[in-house]
Amino acid sequence: MIKWRVVGNKVWGFALKRGAKKDTHYRRYDHGHSDKGGWNKSEHQSEFRRGKSLLMVSGVAIPSIIYLYQNLSPRVDINYGALSDWAQTQGLVQGVYQVWDALAALVSREQAKGEITFREYHRVEDIYMWLKNMQLANKQRLNLIKIGTTHEGRDILVAKLSSGSSTTKSRKAIFLEGGIHAREWISSAALLNLIKLVLDQQEDLPECDIYILPLANPDGYEISHSSRRMWRKNRGSSPNLLLSTFGLCKGTDLNRNFPAAWGENVTNLTWYDGSRLSCVETFIGNKPGSEPETRAIMEFVTQHKDQLAAYISFHSFGNVVVYPDRYSDKADVQAEVAQLGRNLAESLEEGSGGVDRYESGPMSQLRYRAAGSGIEWARHSVGLRWVYLVELPSNEDGFFFPPEDIPRVGQSLHNLVKTVLTKMCTHILS
Repeated sequence: MIKWRVVGNKVWGFALKRGAKKDTHYRRYDHGHSDKGGWNKSEHQSEFRRGKSLLMVSGVAIPSIIYLYQNLSPRVDINYGALSDWAQTQGLVQGVYQVWDALAALVSREQAKGEITFREYHRVEDIYMWLKNMQLANKQRLNLIKIGTTHEGRDILVAKLSSGSSTTKSRKAIFLEGGIHAREWISSAALLNLIKLVLDQQEDLPECDIYILPLANPDGYEISHSSRRMWRKNRGSSPNLLLSTFGLCKGTDLNRNFPAAWGENVTNLTWYDGSRLSCVETFIGNKPGSEPETRAIMEFVTQHKDQLAAYISFHSFGNVVVYPDRYSDKADVQAEVAQLGRNLAESLEEGSGGVDRYESGPMSQLRYRAAGSGIEWARHSVGLRWVYLVELPSNEDGFFFPPEDIPRVGQSLHNLVKTVLTKMCTHILS
């Protein structure tokens, strides 16, 4: 059994019990002294080597990792809860995973700079630092709202953009969400570029608020940068105890986890609609709304539902603007949502300078139905009036959209937002 010994707030070593015999290896080992006043090689060498090895592992290696984390690399995320569980209850495997992840992060990361170029894709800490810098520079128009915390302890941040007006009149708003699938980097990058464009050209927009969630899945986004480029899900543990113990089959597809038609027609053999197997990348979770990221979005949108006129989710890739199936039983509402969808597709194309062409239509007609998706929930559970999902362009690059084209997609989103807000603010508020 492993037990930590703490001396002067320092981890020094541990005691190793082996049957009735107990060897304590947290005392000091000196080369130059023994009970007889000198070094007795025959009596002490083997004990010294054993004690030295244990001290190196327990009293030096692990505290050194933690020290480096605390003092040299603030961007590294160590799950101290899991590390503590290892030391006390979980055993060696879980601890090895944690220590290895910490070491890998330490040697592979650069310090966060908080600079966004929009010519490359950036890491979570750079993005968050940039957002905070932008907030400081635009205090009247940009406010960051923490809406939740991920499995790995990262903040989930919404950027609220407004005209800076001091009016207390209730204002309509739209909610833009991106990055819910980790590997779809362009959705997050384009929304960040949109924030910059809105702040630079505020006078072009009507006086409505914009809520932007650029990183709905920061844990997954980070691992897609550090080691698993095609990672899609979040980083929650598998509900299967055995798989969870060994750190296998992590994650839930957040866009299949909302409580709207959750699990409908989903089996162990389905894929696009979702899967009940945690090892599959479209795993729907063990219950609706099981994930902290999903719950954060739900709570925020529900809290602001009287203010929100639209919910638009950005994904990659496909060049389409789609809306939920069975949108309304009213023919006029169905016709309106179809017409606005076409207008949004045209706005995106115009914003790209005619480079990116988009189609528009019902979800199942142009893509596939995603039970438990955010837009299904926003429309059918919350009842928001205008709900769309935009699949951003691919240009035959798939998920590897060239970063030098981020500004073009950002300009497309800016054009889309102007179309939406013009309709929302002039039509709904009039």
